[in-house]
Amino acid sequence: MGRVSAGDLVVRRAEPVDDPQVIPLLRAALGKPDDPHYEAFLDWKHRQNPFGGSPAWVALHDDQVVGYRTFLRWRFLDDGGRPVTAVRAVDTATLPDYQGLGIFRTLTLRGVADLTLAGDGIVYNTPNDKSRPGYLKMGWGVVRRLPVGVLPAGPRALLRMASSRVASSIWSDPCDVGLDAAAALADSSVARALLVHAPAKGFRTDRTPEYLAWRTSFVPLHYRLLLAREGDPGQGGIIFRLRNRGASTEAAVIEQLVPDRLTGARLIARMLKATGADYAIGLRTGPSAGLVPLPGQGPQLTTRPLAASPPPAASWTLTLGDIELF
Repeated sequence: MGRVSAGDLVVRRAEPVDDPQVIPLLRAALGKPDDPHYEAFLDWKHRQNPFGGSPAWVALHDDQVVGYRTFLRWRFLDDGGRPVTAVRAVDTATLPDYQGLGIFRTLTLRGVADLTLAGDGIVYNTPNDKSRPGYLKMGWGVVRRLPVGVLPAGPRALLRMASSRVASSIWSDPCDVGLDAAAALADSSVARALLVHAPAKGFRTDRTPEYLAWRTSFVPLHYRLLLAREGDPGQGGIIFRLRNRGASTEAAVIEQLVPDRLTGARLIARMLKATGADYAIGLRTGPSAGLVPLPGQGPQLTTRPLAASPPPAASWTLTLGDIELF
């Protein structure tokens, strides 16, 4: 390959015909070369999402995809219950030979411009320390750290938790505690009964039966639903999954759909005892009964306005289900 400049590249919206080039590019860039679930995961995440398919952009050189950028569609409700369309800046990759040409910036800003013209409200994400400076240079701003809450199962579990300072596994361990969440929430009446207890204030995800069914439906995630009272979802429940983090087993609580804090705390304790997990973890910006603060931990939330202004920092009411995986 001869010397290439940014002017030699063509930037356009991604199309399904690009998949045979995009998927290997993402696998290589994101460390998923041998993951048997990855292609199906991308389809679930970007094409089955009830908030809409993910808009994406590609950079091409001589008809080869050399860069990729996509945004996950989301819908929030503001404090007054009005819908706000949003996108989350997610998967991005550049071929190694084409790094240094500003492809990440070019594709991201092209997406921002097109989405603004289309009327999308805001863009947000939780970038790591390496990528955050690049977003800040493109007009993103840090909102706040999203505080994490935990509940260790006991003193020994606390020690295992403290020694497991590594990334968690993306896929879940099978579990038979409670109900298969995907199967249970495929029944919209179950979802509607639980959603009576969904957050009703703050800047929050627009939780619908369709959203809950999709969010729990990817089989390798093995989400479970533990009800406060067997057979009666109207009494509330929690949605969780088990995953490994180092030597410990972590119960990631993605939703607490409960009528009160006591019910939530009792469900967390029941779940830990029944599963044998070392600890439960969730976000404390949303319903988080039974979880105690883990100081200084949690992802940094960043946002950028598109056709609307992001809400104040204190308004964000997020659960682990709103940010994990994506």
